[in-house]
Amino acid sequence: MRGEDVVQVGLRGYWPPESTFAWMRERGIRWHLMDEVLREGAAAVVERAVAEALDGPDAVYLTVDVDVLDPAFAPGTGAPEPGGMTSSDLLAGIRAVATRTPLVGMDVVEVCPPFDPTEITAHVANRCIMEALSALALQARAGTLGRE
Repeated sequence: MRGEDVVQVGLRGYWPPESTFAWMRERGIRWHLMDEVLREGAAAVVERAVAEALDGPDAVYLTVDVDVLDPAFAPGTGAPEPGGMTSSDLLAGIRAVATRTPLVGMDVVEVCPPFDPTEITAHVANRCIMEALSALALQARAGTLGRE
């Protein structure tokens, strides 16, 4: 996979360090920091990310790192970092990706149930998958699945 085919949304905190950003830049990897999401709104940033994701590839694979969420929405993760997205913004972003791209696969990572006795994180991870599946099912029902 080419670096320019990778788009990330919601990076924040003390990671990645500048050396990692330099490595990503050299490979053409695109990213949107959480500051941009907060300043311009999640919907606008997701729209740009979708456009970037469609700039070249024939298909899209979506990976959701649950620690993109603020720990208030997903405490059960190995890398809780304050200042993340809300679960509402993430779910809307997943719907946008699933309805506007040729989505061929998806995963949700960084869910750590032992860190979350309330099970909020597992519930949001489940909802992420359900949002994508529901969007694909609606497209299939309308006969538009796989069309651009």
